[in-house]
Amino acid sequence: MKKLVLNHKSYLSYEETIKYIDELKKIKIKNIELVTFPSIPYIALYKGIKNIGAQNFYSYNYGSYTGEINLESLKSMNINYTLIGHSERKKYKLDNYEQIKDKLFKSINAGFETILCVGELDYMKKPIKYIYKELNYLIKSINYDKLNKLKIAYEPSWAIGSGETPAIEEIENIITNIKKYFEKKYEIQIEVYYGGSVDNTNINEILKISDGVLIGKKSANIEELKKIVNQISQNN
Repeated sequence: MKKLVLNHKSYLSYEETIKYIDELKKIKIKNIELVTFPSIPYIALYKGIKNIGAQNFYSYNYGSYTGEINLESLKSMNINYTLIGHSERKKYKLDNYEQIKDKLFKSINAGFETILCVGELDYMKKPIKYIYKELNYLIKSINYDKLNKLKIAYEPSWAIGSGETPAIEEIENIITNIKKYFEKKYEIQIEVYYGGSVDNTNINEILKISDGVLIGKKSANIEELKKIVNQISQNN
């Protein structure tokens, strides 16, 4: 089933989150699974809603990690997804590749459905070469038998929040090549999503050539989300 991955980043207040959850519960969409990544302070408010993820975490275990989030705590709240390597965390120097690699290892080994973001920082003609380098570095520490927990989100940094996306043929080519990478190297089939300026005008076109989409700012606006869902429903 295709995924609609909602990354709220740090947009909503407490009151806005309460209202958002009430409206989110009313949304029904066939053949699409919603996965929601709330702002970390409000993640417990989503208890009882299916497929909730953490935008960030630090360690496996409970411990003396002041101000940090651990996977044991997330698991105790039935959080089942993590998001790793988002370009904004790279951009603001919150995560480097060594930290991303460590988080990827921890998340997959703890049994979380793990979405790894990959993609070029600036526009380039052949981004797949850049992506192969990322994957070669990040994946090599993962046990092959646990790669079924991994999902990939292709998000060119230059497209995020810009209102611009690569041509649909380019997105399809990247997604196809990422899938071939895992089929050839690890003999597995993997879900690959697209993220970067997804909205109600391009959602259906992108869903046709991907396993899902990763939506940022617009997903934190419940009215924008409804527009996207309505557009999908009309073509379902």
